[in-house]
Amino acid sequence: MKPVKEILILTPTPNEHRSVKAHVGRAGFDKIKCTVVECGPGKINAAFKAAEELSTRRDEDVVLIGAGTAGSLTKELRAGQVIASRAALISDWRMEDGDEVKVSPYGWFDYREPAPEQVAKMTLECRDPLMAAFFDRLPSAQWRLGRLLTSDAFVAGQKRKLELGRIFGCLACDMESGAFGYVAEKLSPRPWANFRVVADTLDDALDDYFAMERDMTEILGRQLVEALNILDRLL
Repeated sequence: MKPVKEILILTPTPNEHRSVKAHVGRAGFDKIKCTVVECGPGKINAAFKAAEELSTRRDEDVVLIGAGTAGSLTKELRAGQVIASRAALISDWRMEDGDEVKVSPYGWFDYREPAPEQVAKMTLECRDPLMAAFFDRLPSAQWRLGRLLTSDAFVAGQKRKLELGRIFGCLACDMESGAFGYVAEKLSPRPWANFRVVADTLDDALDDYFAMERDMTEILGRQLVEALNILDRLL
């Protein structure tokens, strides 16, 4: 049977790419074809690679999925939990008049608390019916569903993480999810989602993240295949 959809999976780092590609490569799907691509870390790398890959697939039926690690912004998340998200924000964007995206000068990110209506304007959300049905079928005992916050300049401290989670209503932070969402939502409209495994909790420092990354990406790879099997059966 010919696949009816291509799942383009973008992974930021070599460890994330290696694990996701290995697990997806061993899986067998009936209606989807998976392509796993390493994009490099950070929202600029993520946006460029997503735009490049989607531009070569203009007439194809493609779903963009970002897959990688994340840092918790809430006390409830533990290391190894996987977040499934179809909503993301980029915290260092500035929205003017609800339409224009203004990017602060690199390295001078302003984390002052925005008004609720500004947060709503900053939120990217995939409302594709297939993705909504897909997320409805993800077992709640295995997945945490919620929003992700993206920036190139997070501070690894419990107080700051809790503050960012409260301000933006997000479960975790990373450096790419919002960029994937922006390209797939605004520049080359396609269904999209992000899957992120928690590699550092509120009490962990960045050194802990690097020590845990390999083990956490193994968990991500296994659970991502389980999610893709659900999507495959849904088609």
